[in-house]
This record gives sequence, structure tokens and C-alpha cells, in this order.
Amino acid sequence: MQEKRRESPCSRAFASFDAMFATVPALLMLLLVAQSSHFLVSEAAERMHRQETFDRLVSIADYVVKQGAVETDMSGPGERHPNWLDSGKLDNTLEAGLMQKAGLSALSITLDYPGQGAACIYRLVVVDDAKEIRKLYVCGE
Repeated sequence: MQEKRRESPCSRAFASFDAMFATVPALLMLLLVAQSSHFLVSEAAERMHRQETFDRLVSIADYVVKQGAVETDMSGPGERHPNWLDSGKLDNTLEAGLMQKAGLSALSITLDYPGQGAACIYRLVVVDDAKEIRKLYVCGE
């Protein structure tokens, strides 16, 4: 008669521990990959948002120095002088309208340096009849 050999409960426990120790590194690697991909996606989204804001500010600055606040000549209908600004046209109404159209949460169009904080660009302009050369700052978020 042949005897059946029975596995001891200890050998089955060791097999369970071996399987558990084999899966832990795989799970840790999956967790690392998931965290890394989440970080990369969030960084890419942030960079894209900053680039979109910058592009909108460039468009606003170009509009202001070419049409929005330029000096107009009374000698001819619609005669405009790009980069020659009428400082009286740089008011809150212009800012509010452009901010709403561009979809920005904040917008500042000023001839004085606004300080740190928001993304800013500037354009060199000639201001009023004195024809003083200054920087026009367009800042927003």
C-alpha cells in the first residue's frame, strides 16, 4: 500500500508568504508609475494654462496698441496711429471688456509697473501729445 504524503500546513504558509512577497514589489511599482503619471499630467496642464494666459495677454496687448487705445486723427475718418496711445482711453471699461472677452479672472492695463504676482508683458508705446515713450504693461491671470 502506498501512503499519501500530506503537505504540512507550514509549507502552504510559506507558499502564501512567497506569493505575497512577490506581489508587493509589483504593487509598489504600479503605485510609483501611477503617481509619476499623475504628476506629469498635472504639470503639463499647468504649463498649458500658463501658455494660454500668456497668449491671451499678447493678443490683448496687440489689440490695445493697434486699435483699443490709439490716438485717432480728426483729419480723416478712422485714421489711427498704432503704438501712439491716448492715456485717457486706458480705463476700467476697456479692461473689463477685454477681460470678459478673453476669459481671464484678472486683467490690468497700465503704464506703471504693476509689481509681482500675475503674468505680465509690456509694449513700448508713445503716450499722448507729449509723445513720451513708455512701457504699457498688460498683466492678468
